[in-house]
Amino acid sequence: MTEEVAHISDFKAQLSKLRHDLRTPVGHIIGYAEMIEEDLPPDLLKTFSGDLQAIQNAGHKMLALIEDFLGASTVSPEEVNVGDAQFQFRMQLNHINGYSEMIFEEATDLDEAEFISDLENIAEAGRAALSLVDAIPQRLLEKNTDKKTAPKKEGKRSPQQNISIINSQIGHGGELLLVDDDPSNRELLRRRVKRMGYSARTVSSGEEALAILETDRFDLVLLDYMMPGLSGLETLQRMKASSRLRTIPVIMLSASDDIEMMVDCILQGAEDYIFKPFNPILLQARISACLEKVRLRQNISKQFRIFISSPGDVIPERRVAKSVIGRLNEEFFGRAYLIPILWEEEPMLASETFQAQIHPPHETEIYVGILWSRIGSPLPDTILRPDGTRYESGTAFEFEDALSGFKQQGSPEMLLYRKQGAPTLSLEDRDVVLDRLDQIDKLSQYLDRWLIGEDGSYIGAFHMFETEEQLDTMLEMHLRKLVEARLAEDSSARTDAA
Repeated sequence: MTEEVAHISDFKAQLSKLRHDLRTPVGHIIGYAEMIEEDLPPDLLKTFSGDLQAIQNAGHKMLALIEDFLGASTVSPEEVNVGDAQFQFRMQLNHINGYSEMIFEEATDLDEAEFISDLENIAEAGRAALSLVDAIPQRLLEKNTDKKTAPKKEGKRSPQQNISIINSQIGHGGELLLVDDDPSNRELLRRRVKRMGYSARTVSSGEEALAILETDRFDLVLLDYMMPGLSGLETLQRMKASSRLRTIPVIMLSASDDIEMMVDCILQGAEDYIFKPFNPILLQARISACLEKVRLRQNISKQFRIFISSPGDVIPERRVAKSVIGRLNEEFFGRAYLIPILWEEEPMLASETFQAQIHPPHETEIYVGILWSRIGSPLPDTILRPDGTRYESGTAFEFEDALSGFKQQGSPEMLLYRKQGAPTLSLEDRDVVLDRLDQIDKLSQYLDRWLIGEDGSYIGAFHMFETEEQLDTMLEMHLRKLVEARLAEDSSARTDAA
């Protein structure tokens, strides 16, 4: 590469970075103005709509000016009319500042804290944009030394042509992880996807994203391309290299206009990409389409309903079970889909009994019982065994219902775990201590009746554990083996039928 070509390459990279940096606060201005419009009640919207539209129009004009003065076809600083560019940018920023101040003066007497906060965010973004506009001459002459923001490509790849974009409005709901080093970007995106009906958590770096993905389950990751430290592309590559994380869909975000960079992300495994500042309708369409593809794959996978049964003394262990199931869903993606049945995630109505509203254990594929120091709460007289006797508790009802299903139809498979060690109780309340001791005795007697024969031999197996970590390891291993065995049986049956 000649010195002249290298100089042009450095300049274009620096120019791309400047476009990226300018688009970020402009995107904030447009985004906050849009959300104010969406949030305001009709009477206030009638008052402020014109000014808010003027702010958005000025923001969109700034985006057009970025292309006009700092577009990708520019190859040297001499081609940029810096004076005219700064004048045009400042004129639009003056409009934004002026309309914001007028709204702010009228809004300060209103009891609308979020409205005021969003106006302040617009003002802060305007100041950031003005600072960048003032620095245009220096930025154009800087050398491109920030190598981390543009990761080197590993080998030459052919650009993928005609990438089809599926615009679907079907997929709604889901847990999203938002990764962006800019706080305002994160907040705008979080609020935007929340309005679309999604739950969202935010982190500020690729390192944080990978750490949280090791412990928590997400349906989709929205990942910024340009970040200090671990870049978006490097984060994507590590996710796709992981057997657990590679099935989580990723949508890349970038304020840069380098289409080849985004295509490279697609080739590395990203589901889609969106340029910032994003159009809310396009953002929703991309997220919906991405999640819908995931759900379609889940629907064609073999499904396993897993009933999690336990009294109220092992709530942390129930969370462990849900986490294990989430990890296994990542591992079995496209082959099997595990559906946890947890009573705490259902809208239990006070007008009906608890047992009448939960999915029957005998209609599931796997039953997981987790026990410790309680047998549970007694059931009403309306819920009796076939022989007319009362169940000791709801936990007993669930266990026997699952066992009856297994004896009659061969499912659900039954896994039973019991925690070792005594619960921590205050000795100041004698009644509480005596009640817990009574519960422990009742639970032991119940298990002896079902798991130990008259000769003292074990006629039913169960697993002991002491810590949540031990349960996590055992349950993941056991569920994996059960699911693998069922999948192998189905494959064998299809082969025989063929």
